[in-house]
Amino acid sequence: MTDPRQSERNGIGDRLRQAREYVGLSQDEVAIVLGLPRPSVTNMELGARKVEALELGQLAKLYRRTLEYLLTGIEPAPEGPKQLAFLARSLKGLSGKDLEEVARFAEFLKQSSRKGEQ
Repeated sequence: MTDPRQSERNGIGDRLRQAREYVGLSQDEVAIVLGLPRPSVTNMELGARKVEALELGQLAKLYRRTLEYLLTGIEPAPEGPKQLAFLARSLKGLSGKDLEEVARFAEFLKQSSRKGEQ
């Protein structure tokens, strides 16, 4: 019989790994930020170690994800101006070439969602 709490830990671990990889950080880099040994980060991502609330908060900030997403996998609905402010902060400091790449990716996402609706 599967322990539901273990399944939850595995889900959280998967989301932590995916979020870390998405922002391009290594487990070593995350361990340094959290002040933990690297195997602790590995075990969190494998669901073998419980993630403390303070660690989860730090990880949410580091990965730029919400606590709700890390815990449940559910993305909160965008909140208009707040979402735009986040995007503006995310784009700050990018080169012109990088901004063009972001714009191309946004257009790709729009086209992909339109194809999915047809």
